Amino acid sequence: MNFKLLKLVFLILITNSVSSQIKKRPFILVTSEECGQILEKINTQNWANDIYLKLKLKTDVEVNKFYDNPQLYIKQLPFNWSEKQQNHFPPFLKTTHVRNGVQENLDNATDEDWKPAELLIKYLQVALDCGTMYYITQDEKYAYMASSILYSFLKSVQQSEVSTWRSRGGWLFPYDGFREVRVIGYRLPLIYDFIHPYLIKEGKAFDIITNKKVDFPFEEAQNVFKAYANISVNYGQTGSNHCVLEAPSLVYNALAMDDKAEREKWLSYFLTESTENQDALNVMVKNYKNEGDIWPETSQYLNHTTSILARLMLVLNKYDPSLKLGEKHPNVLHALPRLDYFVYPNNEIVRWGDGHRHAHVPYEAYDDAYALAEMDGLTEIQNKFAPLINRAISKGKYKREGIEALFWYDSSFDNASTNVDLSRTDRVYHAGIVLQRNLSSTKNPKDGLMCFVGGAHMVHGHAEGMNIELYGEGQVLGVDNGRNRYGVDLHENYSRIFAAHNTVIVNGSSQGEGGWVNLGMNKIELISMEPEVGKTGVSPNHSFSLTSFEDDKGDKAEATQERTLALIRTSPTTGYYVDVFRSKSRLPNEYHDYLYHNIGDKLVFENKDLDFQKTPKRYMTNADSPWQRNKVYRHPGWHFFKDVKTSKSFTSDVKATFHTKKLKQGDIFMQLHIPGFENRTYTKVKAPTTFESPEPYDAMPTPALVIRKEGEAWENPFVVVFEPYNEKETPSIQSVTKIEQDGRYKGLKIVSKTSFETLIQYIITQSKNESFQNEEIDAFFKGTFAVITLNQKKELKSIYIGEGESMTYKNEVIGPITDNVFYKEY
Repeated sequence: MNFKLLKLVFLILITNSVSSQIKKRPFILVTSEECGQILEKINTQNWANDIYLKLKLKTDVEVNKFYDNPQLYIKQLPFNWSEKQQNHFPPFLKTTHVRNGVQENLDNATDEDWKPAELLIKYLQVALDCGTMYYITQDEKYAYMASSILYSFLKSVQQSEVSTWRSRGGWLFPYDGFREVRVIGYRLPLIYDFIHPYLIKEGKAFDIITNKKVDFPFEEAQNVFKAYANISVNYGQTGSNHCVLEAPSLVYNALAMDDKAEREKWLSYFLTESTENQDALNVMVKNYKNEGDIWPETSQYLNHTTSILARLMLVLNKYDPSLKLGEKHPNVLHALPRLDYFVYPNNEIVRWGDGHRHAHVPYEAYDDAYALAEMDGLTEIQNKFAPLINRAISKGKYKREGIEALFWYDSSFDNASTNVDLSRTDRVYHAGIVLQRNLSSTKNPKDGLMCFVGGAHMVHGHAEGMNIELYGEGQVLGVDNGRNRYGVDLHENYSRIFAAHNTVIVNGSSQGEGGWVNLGMNKIELISMEPEVGKTGVSPNHSFSLTSFEDDKGDKAEATQERTLALIRTSPTTGYYVDVFRSKSRLPNEYHDYLYHNIGDKLVFENKDLDFQKTPKRYMTNADSPWQRNKVYRHPGWHFFKDVKTSKSFTSDVKATFHTKKLKQGDIFMQLHIPGFENRTYTKVKAPTTFESPEPYDAMPTPALVIRKEGEAWENPFVVVFEPYNEKETPSIQSVTKIEQDGRYKGLKIVSKTSFETLIQYIITQSKNESFQNEEIDAFFKGTFAVITLNQKKELKSIYIGEGESMTYKNEVIGPITDNVFYKEY
């Protein structure tokens, strides 16, 4: 064989082998091989062409400014010229926030604080847009501008040191590295990746110090990428969404490293290698153990967090298809639509902890999930998300935008029409939430009913006890306070502790302790519910839950509690809630306060003999107690109550109504029927504004009721019946009478009159395994919850047993009951 020919063949094989191991940039979001497909998409699909034209229009405006005067354009970056050293770039101005003379993170930064960061983010985004346009058009005018901005950033940022503040410092945000990697760190590697083909052809950058074109500093770029990856890996905290929020910077900066060994090392910190300050993916996905599990924080964090994970899984799958991250972790994708199911009939979200009332549905994450499922051949997930995406697009709720959409998403799918079928009950397991809903046959959200009970400790959770929210007439009326700005007095000492919630405070001392920012509390435990999640209710008109809670943080409450919450529909447009709250302390001289907040103008009592008097000092004991942000609080927070007025001790039944008369939809009301017991006083207050309330209640005090029981509240618990109605209606409930046995509360007789009929309902609410015997009613019941419904003639209309073993009503004998649930109409 010809030796020279053999040598040539050998060299070709070696060259091909080496080149096959080196990935040609770009490859973080998209590859050069995909450019043809993207151009075809731009030419054939309107939404893709729209994205491209908008990107080109805004980018060309900046490009023209740059080429008019490159030096003037670059000099507008937020340089700190006062610290410039000879022949060096000046450092950037730092983004910091000082409050009361103390450096803090940027949670409460002012507009003035943010100016340097906003300017820098603007320029980096321009560079990223230019990089994208260079990829699509191969026009080097875009690459030169992007290179010049990136070059200036690299030169300037290296004039500073990375802060080590509380192991959470940054480079340009010295007291908030966590935020810096989220808004700055991830953009740099994307710019580099897009313009790399230009750079390796000896593409130049403009230097404002020498006022000429210069070579790009590859080694310095690699050092900066490693620095930002390092901030993600070795700063911050584990066990929270921080790890996910920092992960895009980690992954993108790792992918920007040109040395494959370095790249794989830093990628391992996302995939498999956790550190003291950063959880890896294999740890984070444990939160999605079962299909339908969600990220264990509050609403605005759980979907955002899961969306980021889905996107990074897609990016890494594109980088290395053998990873098959969709196939390995499908439950991350299944979690994305779950928040759609935790909504009231008006589409507002069940609120717990720092969660918001409204949220953006992550439709772009649905598209990411579909793309990832398509790569890994996950037909079930494709079939799940395709109709959700198409439905959102067809209804105008979702419009594909941004460069990722242009690169990754396809056109529409078949099977466009689908609905989110909301179940009668559901649970947010990590938040201890048990929710019930009863949508009306009228299909009008105003006629829907929904409530929940819940509470648990988590990151961004509140020390709220066993809290409820109630919905009626198209609004969340019985409300949780929510949250506004972190770190302020109101948030720390009210919004996130007991007094801001519809709960019971024990001995004035219920509190959180331990755990995340010292707000630890026990989770609400479910004792029983009907219907169970995923099951069809045995009755179309009844549901209930019985939950328990241990209020044992600190050392002055030491209480055991149970709460029965029932939803009773009486017609397509009427219904009510029954709330029975039992509470007893293991300490002497106990007392218990039942709190209920309702958006509105005022709380009006029909009982004229309550004799309310001003009691401004009633809740002020802890108003001046020590407060240390995120550590020590002024529990239980009720010192924020204003205009406090308290009744005399009152044993009779009470009837009161919350008036809400400033809504655009018209006047609505929430009427309360409260059976009387001994040793009760009633207090009406103006609580702080409830955040994210409908206008104008988002800027008004929230009227609230506090019922105090001296002694235990177990044998004779707090019992309140709530009925929402509007200005065109009269309340359907005519009377509420308590039912007792041997001096102990056992249930209620409720008479209601709808436009269809008059109903007499006996509602039995007991602790588990108790029995009820009443000769007057001629009824026996062994179980937890039951409703006997009669018509106006006192003829038996139906029997509902939410949980029970047996029942006898007059001549009707029921039991033993299969699965402890029963419903029959007569």
